[in-house]
Amino acid sequence: MVTGNSHLPMKTTTLCAMEPRNTGKIDHLETKNPGILQKLMAMGILPGMPITLLRKSPSYLFEVDQTRYAVDREIANHIYVSC
Repeated sequence: MVTGNSHLPMKTTTLCAMEPRNTGKIDHLETKNPGILQKLMAMGILPGMPITLLRKSPSYLFEVDQTRYAVDREIANHIYVSC
């Protein structure tokens, strides 16, 4: 019998800080700009969704719910991922 928490602690980082081909879950969106927040939510970029970073250049290409999105660094910096 195993006691204690067998799960590894999750770390939270921005999408910009992730390495390509890494996967995680969107932890939260953090911005003071309501336009950016509204855009991300309208795209379906919501907390709890699985996310995979595909590449960083020339833009941040990532996949959420079988849909690929390309955003610039400014937008990617507002997406926090648990991995």
